[in-house]
Amino acid sequence: MSYTYNGQQIRVLQPVHSISVNQNRVAIKDDHGLSYVTFSNSSDFKQFLSWLAKS
Repeated sequence: MSYTYNGQQIRVLQPVHSISVNQNRVAIKDDHGLSYVTFSNSSDFKQFLSWLAKS
């Protein structure tokens, strides 16, 4: 599954093993390994987490 943020495609594979959050930066560990995404504001960050929870 993929999520588009500011023209950048963020790919996340199920199952997600862990999610770590530090301010507006998210670390996601899935079957492809560890990836980092930095959001410019908390609203965008919350929308991403909502999308991830629904997936």
